[in-house]
Amino acid sequence: MVKKSRRSVADVGRLLGCQLLRGLRLFPPLLMLSLSILLGLTALTSTSPLHSRSSTFSYNGTEVTHGHYLDESITSRTFFNGTCSKDNIVTRKEWRSLQDDEKTAFVEAELCLMNLPGTTGLPGAVSRFDDFQAAHQQGTNNTYGDIIHYTPQFLAWHRFQLHAHETVLKEQCNYTGTLPWWDEAQDAASGDFFQSDMWEDRWFGGNGSSIDNCVTTGPFANRTIHVGPIEQTTDYCFARKWNETKGLDYGARSHVDACYEFGGDEFESFYGCMAYYPHIAGHQATGGVMTDVDSSPGDPLFYLHHTYLDRLWWQWEQVNVTDRMFALAGNTTVTEPPGGFVEMTIDYEMNMFGIVPNVTVADVVNIQGGYLCYEYEY
Repeated sequence: MVKKSRRSVADVGRLLGCQLLRGLRLFPPLLMLSLSILLGLTALTSTSPLHSRSSTFSYNGTEVTHGHYLDESITSRTFFNGTCSKDNIVTRKEWRSLQDDEKTAFVEAELCLMNLPGTTGLPGAVSRFDDFQAAHQQGTNNTYGDIIHYTPQFLAWHRFQLHAHETVLKEQCNYTGTLPWWDEAQDAASGDFFQSDMWEDRWFGGNGSSIDNCVTTGPFANRTIHVGPIEQTTDYCFARKWNETKGLDYGARSHVDACYEFGGDEFESFYGCMAYYPHIAGHQATGGVMTDVDSSPGDPLFYLHHTYLDRLWWQWEQVNVTDRMFALAGNTTVTEPPGGFVEMTIDYEMNMFGIVPNVTVADVVNIQGGYLCYEYEY
Protein backbone atom coordinates (compact mmCIF):
# COMPACT_ATOMS: atom_id res chain seq x y z
CA MET A 1 0.00 0.00 0.00
CA VAL A 2 1.30 3.42 -0.92
CA LYS A 3 0.65 6.14 1.55
CA LYS A 4 1.37 9.84 1.12
CA SER A 5 1.89 11.68 4.35
CA ARG A 6 3.76 14.47 5.98
CA ARG A 7 6.65 13.56 8.23
CA SER A 8 5.19 12.73 11.63
CA VAL A 9 6.34 14.07 14.97
CA ALA A 10 7.71 10.61 15.70
CA ASP A 11 9.72 10.75 12.47
CA VAL A 12 11.21 14.08 13.52
CA GLY A 13 12.19 12.61 16.86
CA ARG A 14 13.95 9.70 15.19
CA LEU A 15 15.78 12.02 12.83
CA LEU A 16 17.07 13.98 15.81
CA GLY A 17 18.30 10.71 17.24
CA CYS A 18 20.09 9.99 13.97
CA GLN A 19 21.82 13.36 14.24
CA LEU A 20 22.98 12.47 17.73
CA LEU A 21 24.32 9.09 16.66
CA ARG A 22 26.31 10.75 13.90
CA GLY A 23 28.21 12.48 16.69
CA LEU A 24 26.79 15.98 16.42
CA ARG A 25 26.91 17.98 19.63
CA LEU A 26 23.27 18.86 20.19
CA PHE A 27 22.43 21.52 22.75
CA PRO A 28 20.85 19.94 25.86
CA PRO A 29 17.45 21.65 25.31
CA LEU A 30 17.28 20.26 21.78
CA LEU A 31 18.23 16.81 23.00
CA MET A 32 15.55 16.91 25.67
CA LEU A 33 13.03 18.08 23.07
CA SER A 34 13.87 15.15 20.81
CA LEU A 35 13.49 12.68 23.65
CA SER A 36 10.19 14.18 24.73
CA ILE A 37 8.95 13.97 21.15
CA LEU A 38 9.77 10.28 21.05
CA LEU A 39 8.84 9.22 24.57
CA GLY A 40 5.92 11.55 25.14
CA LEU A 41 4.16 12.10 21.86
CA THR A 42 4.69 9.11 19.56
CA ALA A 43 1.55 7.31 20.61
CA LEU A 44 -0.51 10.49 20.35
CA THR A 45 0.64 11.55 16.91
CA SER A 46 1.15 8.33 14.97
CA THR A 47 -1.55 7.69 12.39
CA SER A 48 0.03 4.50 11.05
CA PRO A 49 -2.16 1.43 11.51
CA LEU A 50 -0.78 -1.51 13.44
CA HIS A 51 -0.14 -4.48 11.19
CA SER A 52 -0.20 -7.80 12.97
CA ARG A 53 -0.43 -11.47 12.12
CA SER A 54 -1.33 -14.05 14.73
CA SER A 55 0.58 -17.31 14.80
CA THR A 56 0.41 -20.58 16.67
CA PHE A 57 3.54 -21.77 18.43
CA SER A 58 4.56 -24.93 20.22
CA TYR A 59 5.47 -23.89 23.73
CA ASN A 60 6.83 -26.71 25.93
CA GLY A 61 4.81 -29.16 23.87
CA THR A 62 1.58 -27.16 24.04
CA GLU A 63 0.03 -25.24 21.17
CA VAL A 64 -0.48 -21.61 22.13
CA THR A 65 -2.14 -18.78 20.24
CA HIS A 66 -1.88 -15.93 22.70
CA GLY A 67 0.83 -14.36 24.77
CA HIS A 68 1.62 -13.00 28.22
CA TYR A 69 4.11 -15.73 29.13
CA LEU A 70 6.94 -13.61 30.49
CA ASP A 71 7.18 -12.70 34.15
CA GLU A 72 9.95 -10.90 36.02
CA SER A 73 11.78 -14.11 36.93
CA ILE A 74 11.90 -15.53 33.40
CA THR A 75 13.86 -13.97 30.56
CA SER A 76 13.80 -16.68 27.91
CA ARG A 77 10.95 -18.82 26.58
CA THR A 78 10.93 -21.07 23.55
CA PHE A 79 8.45 -20.69 20.71
CA PHE A 80 9.48 -23.43 18.30
CA ASN A 81 8.16 -23.25 14.78
CA GLY A 82 9.29 -24.62 11.43
CA THR A 83 12.55 -26.57 11.66
CA CYS A 84 13.72 -25.14 14.99
CA SER A 85 13.41 -27.49 17.97
CA LYS A 86 14.98 -28.26 21.32
CA ASP A 87 17.36 -30.60 19.49
CA ASN A 88 19.03 -27.96 17.32
CA ILE A 89 18.55 -24.67 19.16
CA VAL A 90 21.75 -22.86 20.15
CA THR A 91 22.37 -20.37 22.95
CA ARG A 92 23.91 -16.93 22.63
CA LYS A 93 25.89 -16.17 25.77
CA GLU A 94 27.01 -12.95 27.39
CA TRP A 95 30.73 -12.36 26.75
CA ARG A 96 31.70 -12.96 30.38
CA SER A 97 29.98 -16.36 30.37
CA LEU A 98 32.30 -17.67 27.65
CA GLN A 99 35.34 -19.78 28.46
CA ASP A 100 38.69 -18.39 27.33
CA ASP A 101 38.90 -20.86 24.45
CA GLU A 102 35.45 -19.74 23.27
CA LYS A 103 36.52 -16.10 23.40
CA THR A 104 39.67 -16.90 21.46
CA ALA A 105 37.66 -18.78 18.83
CA PHE A 106 35.35 -15.82 18.27
CA VAL A 107 38.19 -13.29 17.97
CA GLU A 108 40.07 -15.58 15.59
CA ALA A 109 36.95 -16.05 13.47
CA GLU A 110 36.55 -12.27 13.10
CA LEU A 111 40.23 -12.01 12.13
CA CYS A 112 39.60 -14.76 9.58
CA LEU A 113 36.84 -12.67 7.95
CA MET A 114 39.21 -9.73 7.80
CA ASN A 115 41.68 -11.85 5.85
CA LEU A 116 39.19 -13.31 3.38
CA PRO A 117 38.52 -11.40 0.15
CA GLY A 118 35.21 -9.61 -0.16
CA THR A 119 32.60 -11.04 -2.50
CA THR A 120 29.87 -8.40 -2.75
CA GLY A 121 31.69 -5.85 -4.89
CA LEU A 122 30.23 -3.08 -2.73
CA PRO A 123 32.23 0.18 -2.68
CA GLY A 124 35.19 -0.04 -0.32
CA ALA A 125 34.69 -3.71 0.55
CA VAL A 126 38.12 -5.34 0.35
CA SER A 127 37.56 -8.19 2.82
CA ARG A 128 34.66 -10.42 3.79
CA PHE A 129 34.47 -8.46 7.05
CA ASP A 130 34.21 -5.28 4.96
CA ASP A 131 31.22 -6.74 3.11
CA PHE A 132 29.13 -6.44 6.27
CA GLN A 133 30.30 -2.91 6.96
CA ALA A 134 29.59 -1.91 3.36
CA ALA A 135 26.11 -3.48 3.44
CA HIS A 136 25.33 -1.45 6.55
CA GLN A 137 26.66 1.68 4.87
CA GLN A 138 24.52 1.06 1.79
CA GLY A 139 21.41 0.53 3.91
CA THR A 140 22.09 3.78 5.75
CA ASN A 141 23.08 5.77 2.67
CA ASN A 142 20.80 8.71 1.95
CA THR A 143 20.33 7.38 -1.57
CA TYR A 144 18.25 4.60 -0.03
CA GLY A 145 16.47 6.89 2.42
CA ASP A 146 18.19 5.35 5.47
CA ILE A 147 16.18 2.16 5.30
CA ILE A 148 17.80 0.36 8.25
CA HIS A 149 17.61 3.07 10.91
CA TYR A 150 14.60 4.98 12.23
CA THR A 151 12.22 2.80 10.25
CA PRO A 152 10.25 -0.26 11.45
CA GLN A 153 12.88 -2.63 10.04
CA PHE A 154 15.61 -1.19 12.31
CA LEU A 155 15.54 -4.12 14.73
CA ALA A 156 14.61 -6.73 12.12
CA TRP A 157 17.34 -5.76 9.64
CA HIS A 158 20.02 -5.81 12.32
CA ARG A 159 18.77 -9.19 13.56
CA PHE A 160 19.10 -10.39 9.96
CA GLN A 161 22.60 -8.93 9.72
CA LEU A 162 23.66 -10.64 12.95
CA HIS A 163 22.42 -13.97 11.62
CA ALA A 164 24.21 -13.41 8.31
CA HIS A 165 27.42 -12.54 10.13
CA GLU A 166 27.19 -15.60 12.36
CA THR A 167 26.43 -17.81 9.35
CA VAL A 168 29.46 -16.60 7.40
CA LEU A 169 31.70 -16.99 10.46
CA LYS A 170 30.61 -20.63 10.67
CA GLU A 171 30.64 -21.48 6.98
CA GLN A 172 33.78 -19.66 5.90
CA CYS A 173 35.88 -19.50 9.08
CA ASN A 174 34.89 -22.79 10.76
CA TYR A 175 33.51 -21.02 13.80
CA THR A 176 31.50 -23.42 15.97
CA GLY A 177 30.13 -20.98 18.53
CA THR A 178 27.41 -18.34 18.48
CA LEU A 179 27.49 -14.56 18.58
CA PRO A 180 28.21 -13.35 22.12
CA TRP A 181 26.47 -10.30 23.52
CA TRP A 182 27.59 -7.47 25.76
CA ASP A 183 25.56 -6.76 28.90
CA GLU A 184 25.93 -3.00 28.81
CA ALA A 185 23.40 -2.45 31.59
CA GLN A 186 25.59 -4.53 33.92
CA ASP A 187 28.60 -2.36 33.16
CA ALA A 188 26.61 0.84 33.57
CA ALA A 189 25.34 -0.33 36.96
CA SER A 190 28.90 -1.07 38.12
CA GLY A 191 30.02 2.54 37.73
CA ASP A 192 32.85 1.38 35.42
CA PHE A 193 31.50 0.99 31.91
CA PHE A 194 34.77 -0.48 30.66
CA GLN A 195 35.22 -3.10 33.39
CA SER A 196 34.67 -6.13 31.15
CA ASP A 197 37.67 -8.22 30.18
CA MET A 198 36.63 -7.86 26.53
CA TRP A 199 38.69 -4.66 26.46
CA GLU A 200 41.87 -6.56 27.32
CA ASP A 201 44.61 -6.75 24.71
CA ARG A 202 44.10 -10.49 24.25
CA TRP A 203 40.50 -9.95 23.13
CA PHE A 204 39.21 -6.73 21.51
CA GLY A 205 41.85 -4.26 22.68
CA GLY A 206 41.17 -1.02 24.46
CA ASN A 207 40.82 2.66 23.82
CA GLY A 208 42.41 4.50 20.92
CA SER A 209 45.54 6.53 21.36
CA SER A 210 47.33 9.37 19.61
CA ILE A 211 45.65 12.37 18.05
CA ASP A 212 43.63 10.18 15.67
CA ASN A 213 42.41 7.80 18.42
CA CYS A 214 43.75 4.83 16.46
CA VAL A 215 43.62 1.49 18.28
CA THR A 216 47.19 0.26 18.75
CA THR A 217 46.69 -2.72 21.09
CA GLY A 218 44.98 -6.07 20.77
CA PRO A 219 44.37 -8.42 17.82
CA PHE A 220 42.61 -5.71 15.78
CA ALA A 221 45.29 -3.06 16.29
CA ASN A 222 46.58 -0.89 13.46
CA ARG A 223 43.85 -1.95 11.05
CA THR A 224 43.08 0.13 8.00
CA ILE A 225 39.36 0.56 7.33
CA HIS A 226 38.20 1.10 3.76
CA VAL A 227 34.46 1.73 4.20
CA GLY A 228 33.50 5.20 5.46
CA PRO A 229 33.68 7.58 7.13
CA ILE A 230 29.92 8.04 6.74
CA GLU A 231 29.15 7.61 3.01
CA GLN A 232 32.75 7.79 1.78
CA THR A 233 35.20 5.03 0.88
CA THR A 234 38.47 6.39 2.23
CA ASP A 235 41.29 4.51 3.96
CA TYR A 236 41.55 5.47 7.64
CA CYS A 237 42.59 3.88 10.92
CA PHE A 238 40.43 1.77 13.20
CA ALA A 239 39.66 4.20 16.02
CA ARG A 240 37.99 4.28 19.42
CA LYS A 241 37.42 7.22 21.75
CA TRP A 242 35.86 6.11 24.99
CA ASN A 243 33.12 8.21 26.56
CA GLU A 244 32.29 6.69 29.92
CA THR A 245 29.74 9.38 30.74
CA LYS A 246 27.62 8.30 27.77
CA GLY A 247 27.99 4.65 28.74
CA LEU A 248 26.97 5.11 32.37
CA ASP A 249 24.04 7.36 31.47
CA TYR A 250 22.65 6.01 28.21
CA GLY A 251 23.42 2.39 29.12
CA ALA A 252 21.53 2.44 32.43
CA ARG A 253 19.00 -0.30 33.00
CA SER A 254 16.42 2.35 33.84
CA HIS A 255 16.39 3.41 30.18
CA VAL A 256 15.84 -0.18 29.05
CA ASP A 257 12.97 -0.51 31.51
CA ALA A 258 11.48 2.73 30.21
CA CYS A 259 11.46 1.33 26.68
CA TYR A 260 9.75 -1.84 27.92
CA GLU A 261 7.08 0.12 29.75
CA PHE A 262 6.42 2.91 27.28
CA GLY A 263 3.69 2.36 24.72
CA GLY A 264 2.57 -1.08 25.89
CA ASP A 265 2.30 -3.38 22.88
CA GLU A 266 2.83 -0.57 20.36
CA PHE A 267 5.85 -1.51 18.24
CA GLU A 268 6.55 1.98 16.91
CA SER A 269 6.97 3.35 20.41
CA PHE A 270 9.21 0.47 21.46
CA TYR A 271 11.61 0.50 18.52
CA GLY A 272 11.77 4.29 18.55
CA CYS A 273 12.76 4.22 22.21
CA MET A 274 15.30 1.46 21.60
CA ALA A 275 16.88 3.55 18.84
CA TYR A 276 17.64 6.16 21.48
CA TYR A 277 19.29 5.28 24.76
CA PRO A 278 20.00 1.52 24.50
CA HIS A 279 21.16 1.76 20.89
CA ILE A 280 23.19 4.92 21.29
CA ALA A 281 24.84 3.75 24.54
CA GLY A 282 27.30 1.23 23.14
CA HIS A 283 28.01 3.28 20.04
CA GLN A 284 28.75 6.57 21.79
CA ALA A 285 30.55 5.03 24.77
CA THR A 286 32.95 3.07 22.55
CA GLY A 287 33.46 6.06 20.30
CA GLY A 288 35.57 6.29 17.16
CA VAL A 289 34.29 4.10 14.34
CA MET A 290 31.31 3.06 16.46
CA THR A 291 29.92 6.62 16.37
CA ASP A 292 29.69 6.53 12.57
CA VAL A 293 26.06 5.63 11.93
CA ASP A 294 26.86 4.45 8.39
CA SER A 295 30.06 2.49 8.97
CA SER A 296 30.00 1.43 12.63
CA PRO A 297 30.38 -2.32 11.83
CA GLY A 298 34.06 -1.55 11.25
CA ASP A 299 34.52 -2.27 14.97
CA PRO A 300 33.96 -5.97 15.81
CA LEU A 301 32.27 -4.83 19.03
CA PHE A 302 29.39 -3.67 16.85
CA TYR A 303 28.19 -7.27 16.78
CA LEU A 304 28.25 -7.73 20.56
CA HIS A 305 26.41 -4.44 20.98
CA HIS A 306 23.67 -5.26 18.49
CA THR A 307 23.31 -8.80 19.80
CA TYR A 308 22.55 -7.17 23.16
CA LEU A 309 19.87 -5.04 21.49
CA ASP A 310 18.49 -8.12 19.75
CA ARG A 311 18.16 -9.81 23.13
CA LEU A 312 16.23 -6.81 24.48
CA TRP A 313 13.85 -6.95 21.52
CA TRP A 314 13.31 -10.68 22.03
CA GLN A 315 12.46 -10.13 25.69
CA TRP A 316 9.94 -7.46 24.69
CA GLU A 317 8.39 -9.75 22.08
CA GLN A 318 7.85 -12.56 24.60
CA VAL A 319 5.71 -10.47 26.92
CA ASN A 320 2.76 -10.70 24.52
CA VAL A 321 3.67 -12.88 21.58
CA THR A 322 0.65 -12.54 19.31
CA ASP A 323 0.38 -8.78 19.71
CA ARG A 324 4.10 -8.04 19.53
CA MET A 325 5.91 -10.64 17.46
CA PHE A 326 4.26 -9.71 14.16
CA ALA A 327 3.48 -6.07 14.93
CA LEU A 328 4.73 -3.30 12.67
CA ALA A 329 3.90 0.37 12.20
CA GLY A 330 5.46 3.06 10.05
CA ASN A 331 7.03 3.61 6.64
CA THR A 332 9.82 1.76 4.86
CA THR A 333 12.01 4.86 4.48
CA VAL A 334 12.78 8.02 6.44
CA THR A 335 12.64 10.27 3.39
CA GLU A 336 9.57 10.31 1.15
CA PRO A 337 10.29 8.61 -2.19
CA PRO A 338 8.64 9.54 -5.49
CA GLY A 339 5.07 8.35 -5.34
CA GLY A 340 4.77 8.68 -1.59
CA PHE A 341 5.68 6.74 1.51
CA VAL A 342 5.24 2.96 1.50
CA GLU A 343 3.79 1.36 4.62
CA MET A 344 5.91 -1.37 6.18
CA THR A 345 4.36 -4.85 6.19
CA ILE A 346 5.44 -8.18 7.62
CA ASP A 347 6.26 -9.40 4.09
CA TYR A 348 8.72 -6.57 3.41
CA GLU A 349 11.92 -7.96 1.88
CA MET A 350 15.14 -6.95 3.62
CA ASN A 351 18.29 -6.54 1.56
CA MET A 352 21.65 -7.93 2.71
CA PHE A 353 23.32 -6.73 -0.50
CA GLY A 354 24.47 -10.12 -1.72
CA ILE A 355 26.07 -11.47 1.47
CA VAL A 356 23.25 -13.98 1.98
CA PRO A 357 19.88 -14.31 0.21
CA ASN A 358 17.33 -11.68 1.18
CA VAL A 359 14.55 -12.57 3.62
CA THR A 360 11.35 -10.92 4.81
CA VAL A 361 10.64 -9.36 8.17
CA ALA A 362 8.36 -12.34 8.87
CA ASP A 363 11.37 -14.66 8.63
CA VAL A 364 13.17 -13.04 11.56
CA VAL A 365 10.55 -11.86 14.04
CA ASN A 366 10.65 -15.25 15.81
CA ILE A 367 14.22 -16.22 16.70
CA GLN A 368 13.00 -19.82 16.95
CA GLY A 369 10.85 -19.76 13.83
CA GLY A 370 12.92 -21.99 11.55
CA TYR A 371 15.05 -19.52 9.61
CA LEU A 372 16.49 -18.56 12.99
CA CYS A 373 17.01 -21.00 15.85
CA TYR A 374 18.62 -19.60 18.97
CA GLU A 375 17.92 -18.37 22.48
CA TYR A 376 19.66 -16.18 25.05
CA GLU A 377 21.14 -17.57 28.23
CA TYR A 378 19.45 -14.84 30.30
